[in-house]
Amino acid sequence: VLQSFCKMSWLFGKKKTPAEILRENKRMLDKAIRELDRERVGLQNQEKKLVSEIKTAARQGQMGAVQVMAKSLVRNRHAVTKMYGLKSQLQAVSLRMATLKSTQAMADSMQGATKAMKAMNKKLNLPA
Repeated sequence: VLQSFCKMSWLFGKKKTPAEILRENKRMLDKAIRELDRERVGLQNQEKKLVSEIKTAARQGQMGAVQVMAKSLVRNRHAVTKMYGLKSQLQAVSLRMATLKSTQAMADSMQGATKAMKAMNKKLNLPA
């Protein structure tokens, strides 16, 4: 309910500043990265269990079960690899957002310095 209210706040005239939007998006990206890490760790734990099950099934001579579990292991490792790629893409987006924030801060400070220089120039350009 709160999330839908935040999304509809533009109807009531409350406009978010770019810094607030940036902070919100950064928080969402960080949350997504944490969730991906959690999923990846779960898959890696599952992979360890699967490897031990494959070994026990192979010792017992159950080659059909071993083949099925080996295919599952390959799928699992592929999913882990995809998660690493997705995490790096999310981190790249987060870094790009941080770069935009620092560029904006630099532009704002340059604007303030320009105003200060104008004021000083006006005071120094006294008629002789």
